[in-house]
Amino acid sequence: MAVIAVLAVLGSVQAALAHGIWLAERRGELAIVYGHGASDDPYDPGKISKVQALGEDSEPVSVEVEDRETHALLATIGKPAIVLVDFDNGFYSEGADGKWVNKPKSEVDGAKTAGRYVKHALAIRHLHGDLPELPEQDLQIVPLGNPSVLSAGTPLRLRVLYKGRPLAGVALIADYVNMPEDKPATTDAAGEAELIVRNNGLNVIAVSHGVPLENDPDADIVEHFATLSFTAGRGHAH
Repeated sequence: MAVIAVLAVLGSVQAALAHGIWLAERRGELAIVYGHGASDDPYDPGKISKVQALGEDSEPVSVEVEDRETHALLATIGKPAIVLVDFDNGFYSEGADGKWVNKPKSEVDGAKTAGRYVKHALAIRHLHGDLPELPEQDLQIVPLGNPSVLSAGTPLRLRVLYKGRPLAGVALIADYVNMPEDKPATTDAAGEAELIVRNNGLNVIAVSHGVPLENDPDADIVEHFATLSFTAGRGHAH
């Protein structure tokens, strides 16, 4: 399959770690995007492990994943306020020859090191009031207020959670699509940080967090990468 060949080419640990997922409109359809910065890369839809949609009342909304060869679309009933996606990019191991392969350490002879790479996305879609109660993701960026009512240049306070608990000392990427290397804020002891909204339009904020593993035959570390996406400046003319 063509997508498998492409993923093999992209399958370095740098790509596995640096890539994130988020939601965006594509030709009038809601797509799960996989990329680093402005890239929109192919992926195996089978790596999508969980999708949840909520209404403004926190009640579940029906959502279906529509697989395509190189990506996936989401079909929902109505317009959900929130969509959450989890994506397991699998294991990447560095072999004795220095090359990285998309396999666990236990399946690579003479492997030097290995990691498992998991992506998470929280998308604010159609929210008019306060943020509803959210299902927990392993790594999650939670806005402390509704970012949809903001516009470019206004401050937004956020909290980063790891397994439901505040995560201190991690750097946030304020504009992952346009400036993925820029990390203007680090979370405090309460897991909180303040950023300036960058765009009237789609905003994608990102964070990563690595957790070392002990005595695991398949990986030495689990790397989580999470995004928060929303559209700001809705009142502006385009």
